[in-house]
Amino acid sequence: MEAHAKSQTKRSLAISTIRMIFIVMITGIGFGILMSIVSNGFVSGVDYLFNARHHLDFLDFSLAGSTYSLSPLIALLCAAFALLAVRQIFSIDRWHGPADSIYAAHRTDNELNVKTGFGSTIAAFISAGSGASVGQYGPLVHFGATVGSYVRTLTKGSISADVFIGCGVAGAISAGFNAPIAGTIFACETILRHFSLRAVAPVAITSITSAGISKIYFGNLQTFSLTGITPDLVYLLPLALLAGPLFGILSIIYMVSLRKTAEIAKNTGWYPAKLLLTAAIITGITGMFLPEILGLGIEHIERILDGGFKIEYLFLLLIGKLLITSICIGFGMFGGIFSPALFIGATAGALLTKVATVIGGVAVGTAIGPGLIICGMAAISSTVVGTPIAGVLIMLEL
Repeated sequence: MEAHAKSQTKRSLAISTIRMIFIVMITGIGFGILMSIVSNGFVSGVDYLFNARHHLDFLDFSLAGSTYSLSPLIALLCAAFALLAVRQIFSIDRWHGPADSIYAAHRTDNELNVKTGFGSTIAAFISAGSGASVGQYGPLVHFGATVGSYVRTLTKGSISADVFIGCGVAGAISAGFNAPIAGTIFACETILRHFSLRAVAPVAITSITSAGISKIYFGNLQTFSLTGITPDLVYLLPLALLAGPLFGILSIIYMVSLRKTAEIAKNTGWYPAKLLLTAAIITGITGMFLPEILGLGIEHIERILDGGFKIEYLFLLLIGKLLITSICIGFGMFGGIFSPALFIGATAGALLTKVATVIGGVAVGTAIGPGLIICGMAAISSTVVGTPIAGVLIMLEL
């Protein structure tokens, strides 16, 4: 009798284990497919909208022998009115982002405001597509978390809500960056804040599936097309050690500027419409004369990596990107801070590379190559997002 009872217990345990494995696999694969489609659609849509303004030749004008365009200003003004409509339709008093995802993952109910989450994602799509100096990955992270939270409310599942949120986040990061390892680490390190097996298994499956679907159906496109980087570590490591504190200080300046600009916007007492229009006008006019600071800036980071800018212009890009990003986000043009951080890190790294070349000669610049630029991108992006491990892995996979 006792032997029979033990046999039944083992059988029940085996069935329960198999059932859990099945649920984990289905959850991971399902989220991976969904987030791959959504993330690639979001990124492609933003890229299409941003590049569409280049075809508006009738908005070009000449000034002091150079050609400029009113298209950035017109696009951003249209985006400002569209964002006001989104706020009205979704009844949003503030945009929701990754911070809300982290908070939800550690609440007892683990629920996110689905309506506000979807509205915020649409707002980020409009902002990034119009050329505002904001990122797209933060909103994708929150959208993934929102989807995870919503799916959890529809099912009774054996998996906890925070893991659903983590799966959504991992899928978004993995598809957006084509970085499955970084997607897994990011979700566990930043959102869940633990690496337990119950979380890592479904999150990893989601991340791998999302990256796989992206490569199969959307093309094996890397964010940056760098190959065969072999910097001389004898030169690079000492410079990286010296540059680390400088990158840290720049990260602090970036984060403080974001907060101070938001405080200034709040203290003005202006309505959202006035704040958005002010941000659109300032960004649009600046972008007419400094177009590299508009949008995500991925193609310009490529040029920075290739050494395509002079030192004076790099300094102008660094200051311009930092200030305009702060104005855009602080005044209500919603988006992420990761992509601007990559741009700021790239310009800072390129400036230090130029300085090292001037001091040490061309041999030093050739030896370190784009190594210091990549260090700057990893240092500043991981600092502002708070993901030192995932930040480094994202840069390695990119």
